[in-house]
Amino acid sequence: MEPRITNCFWTLLFWLVFSFSIFSQDKPNQQQTSPETKIIDSIAQQGYDLWIRDPAESVKLGQQAYALADEIKYSKGAAFAKRVSGVGHWTLGESKNALFDLYEGLELYEALKDLEGASNIKLNIGMVYADIDEDSLALKNYREAINGFSQLNLENRVATAYTKLGTLQMETGRLDKAHTNISNALNIHTKNNFQYGMAEAHNRLGRVYLEQGDLEQANYHLRQSLTLGRRIDDKDGMVSNLLQFGRMFTMEKEYELADMHFKLALSRANEMNLKNYQLSILKNLADLKRQIQQNDSALYYFSRYVDLKDSLFTIKKSHQIAGLEFRNELEQKTNELEQLSKRQQLSKTIQWILIGGIWIIALLSFFLIKSMRQRSKNQKHLLKQQNIIAQKELENQQLKGMDLEGELNAKNRELTSYAMNFVQKNQLLDEFQNKIQEAKKATTLNQVSKIMTDMERTIKINQGKEKDWEDFKQHFENVHPEFFTNLKQQFPGLSANDLKVAALTRLNLSIKEASNILGISPESTKTARYRLRKKLNLPPEKDLFDFLLNFK
Repeated sequence: MEPRITNCFWTLLFWLVFSFSIFSQDKPNQQQTSPETKIIDSIAQQGYDLWIRDPAESVKLGQQAYALADEIKYSKGAAFAKRVSGVGHWTLGESKNALFDLYEGLELYEALKDLEGASNIKLNIGMVYADIDEDSLALKNYREAINGFSQLNLENRVATAYTKLGTLQMETGRLDKAHTNISNALNIHTKNNFQYGMAEAHNRLGRVYLEQGDLEQANYHLRQSLTLGRRIDDKDGMVSNLLQFGRMFTMEKEYELADMHFKLALSRANEMNLKNYQLSILKNLADLKRQIQQNDSALYYFSRYVDLKDSLFTIKKSHQIAGLEFRNELEQKTNELEQLSKRQQLSKTIQWILIGGIWIIALLSFFLIKSMRQRSKNQKHLLKQQNIIAQKELENQQLKGMDLEGELNAKNRELTSYAMNFVQKNQLLDEFQNKIQEAKKATTLNQVSKIMTDMERTIKINQGKEKDWEDFKQHFENVHPEFFTNLKQQFPGLSANDLKVAALTRLNLSIKEASNILGISPESTKTARYRLRKKLNLPPEKDLFDFLLNFK
């Protein structure tokens, strides 16, 4: 019966573990560093480097990197690839495709908990929304990007985001906020000597001051931007600076300088096909010509402005429509994901109920098996207890015998110690007898006084030393129980002092240490050891310490 129940329990446990392992398989295995991931990262980086110069190639490389990353479940590489193709689409004016790719990349970065990657993509998403006049969404993504970069202490990225945020605020008329954010960006870029960021921030501050009518500050910042832009060959920034100088000279009524800067800016914008700059320059040239009453030129530039504006308006409207379509599709996708999440949650609830049921059955089986085994163990336990009690009684008897034997040995050692002490006292009495005889024979009072002083000193020494020796002797005999007894039996001629010297030598004490304990000079201690060697009949080549150490 019991084996069958055991098999049932293990079968249920197997299904429990199997079910749990299936339900837990929701995260792919990520390759962090391998030849494949390095190739994917390299392709994506090439695409990112080309997003301004050749955006079509940037999109192509981003899509290629994503396909490879998706094939091996390399989520970090896939996220970066989506960012690359997203910014490429944006540069090409394909706002809808840009947002699709950027949001897919954002989802991957957030799943990886990669705050830096997510913040970079949010900055790019903000730029796309700003381009299609979705200002509230642009501001939201810029601020979230700034928060992310700030948490990671990525100062240059924070400053770049501040510049983008300030530019949007400037274009929507919030000049004070724009000034604050762009100034923050300039301070950070200046501290880190990031010249591209410094040039861009100076340009934006120049534009803010132009809008505020502070031409002196505008002139300073635009010249700083122009100097830095020439140093780093920022062609786009150069067009923007020439345009702003034209506006500044117009406001100063320096019409010839304004005309020269506008035309130079237009020439460069035409070379680089910068439509937005062309539109702004044509508008400013038309206004300039009207102010100086060159009506034919004003009409010419205004006509070009209107034609280009209509063309760009159509493109921008298509971008806005694409953005609106994306938002609708994103909202639809979000709803679908919410429904899917609810279904998955319901499915997981059912799965956990099943797991709970399996656990209950497994636990009941376990306790049933445990109960049956416990009965068998109880019977065995009774028998073991009886054996243990008998064994304990036997051990107690043996321990009592050992204790009695130990007490007997201790008493014997104590008696031996007392006997040796009596011998030592007898020797001391003999010494005193000799001193008394000397005193009787003394002829002068000084001789008697000297003998009495020696006897008094001997008594004092022996009073202190005797107690110390007894304590020492007691401890020594506890460690070497039969040492004194065996030594005295084998060499009966040894005196109490000889035994002291033997004990101290057995402990490997130096001459100086032994003399301090014995209360005699080192020379006397050497003499005492020499006498001991003679009484032990040791040959010259035999070491006294080795002999006593090995003595049994």
